[in-house]
Amino acid sequence: MNPDLLILAATHFEISHFLTLYPGDSKQFTKTGLTIVSGKVGHKTYDLLITGPGVFNAAHALTVYLEQTSPTLVLLTGIAGIFKQTGGKIGDIAIATREHYIHTGVQTDCLANAPLPFDLIDADPLTRKGIYLFEQDRVDHYHEILSRSVLSNKVNIIKGHFITVSSITSSFKQADRLYSAFSPVMEAMEGAACAHIAKLYDIPMIEVRSGSNFVGERDKSKWDIELAAKQLGWVCAAI
Repeated sequence: MNPDLLILAATHFEISHFLTLYPGDSKQFTKTGLTIVSGKVGHKTYDLLITGPGVFNAAHALTVYLEQTSPTLVLLTGIAGIFKQTGGKIGDIAIATREHYIHTGVQTDCLANAPLPFDLIDADPLTRKGIYLFEQDRVDHYHEILSRSVLSNKVNIIKGHFITVSSITSSFKQADRLYSAFSPVMEAMEGAACAHIAKLYDIPMIEVRSGSNFVGERDKSKWDIELAAKQLGWVCAAI
């Protein structure tokens, strides 16, 4: 039976607070060792899949799943680096208006690449630069749901561009350069891959993340992964 929602997260810890609240009713396993947890929140059914970190693991996991099942909606979630330049803070929630795999394209003298001479998805020229748009009405709808459901007035619910990277930004100087080039809200490692696969299978997708650190901050004592993961428990339940 096709679920109402497929929840994707890179690691178990990121989604652990949701699983504590809603541990699921059953599990199944793929040939490559992925675990799919199935359950219910109220009257809505969900499957939950831990993809593993990075674009390759995410693309593999979602492809394996969608070959067998067609959920009504894919929710990609997890912790992320938030750009200080947005005015956001650690623990804030952001929903992506678009994803951009910034390593796609033809190299230029600046960070932003020129487009490839071919579409990565037929008839979608934005994929030449690794850009994937999310449907604005759907983004607005879930932004409204999360804004109504937020547990504290200290938490901001932000909409904006996300970037997908294969190497975590390790300096504030580089974070400034990325922000100047792309104006992103958050940086993570799986978003564009999942957006690409969901588009190939024509399955609606949203991406919602919680900031665990500021992009470029190397001092792990200033990160709050626990807070960010905790936020995702109510995010998934609300959606």
